[in-house]
Amino acid sequence: MSLNKYQNFLDNLGNTSLNIAVDCVLFSVISGRLKVLINSFQPGLSYMLPGGAIFNQETSDIAANRILFERTGVKNIFLQQFKTFTDPKRFSFESIIEELKHENISLPSNIDFPERVITIGYFALVNFNEVHTTGGVLSEENIWTEVNSVPELLYDHNLIITEALEALRKELFFKPIGYNLLPEKFTMPELQRIYEIILDRPLTRSNFQRKMLNWGIYERLEERKEGVSHKRPFLYRFNREKYEEATKQGTNFGF
Repeated sequence: MSLNKYQNFLDNLGNTSLNIAVDCVLFSVISGRLKVLINSFQPGLSYMLPGGAIFNQETSDIAANRILFERTGVKNIFLQQFKTFTDPKRFSFESIIEELKHENISLPSNIDFPERVITIGYFALVNFNEVHTTGGVLSEENIWTEVNSVPELLYDHNLIITEALEALRKELFFKPIGYNLLPEKFTMPELQRIYEIILDRPLTRSNFQRKMLNWGIYERLEERKEGVSHKRPFLYRFNREKYEEATKQGTNFGF
């Protein structure tokens, strides 16, 4: 724990029951790889997901956005709740209490630390170019690591990432979420590549394009991709109005 973290932890002891928390999993496609954001209180220490306790007067959604900003500096991200983690042994305050004692920091006598902490998992698929991590108010170190080679994290955070990735991949079959990683105008091969990176498997080009176009939410433009040596593919644009209309009508975006 950094000095900032000590102070933040102590300042908020009376504002939370400490037994329910949130953990945030941010995914992005960077240089053709699916990566996840993890952070650490100090460089060289164990990494973890951005997470923390829910304040007494907060909803979990509000807490998730607050904690993500405090831990990473990232804000205005749409986070989706995907699972609650309830293993009684997933987290213990013992190590934190020992660390505070080691630093000769006194704890309030009226605080009873719970024996278990339940956490609510949130995930988001974000455009790397639009997310700027600053370390947050706690000045933490943030790194993007490939989902296939995540280091050993604290607590059960490796499991949370695994579950979040499964939830993200399921989401692809019901919502057109891959487009937000692309520029306003993109080609079908570029969109397909996003799906393949997230799903970690190849897709048949003809089947993919047919399914995308059947949704009626991708508008083909009278423009073609510039700067390619082979046949220039048409550019497309996501039509949000058509998507919202289709959603109201109960359209199944099955993939």
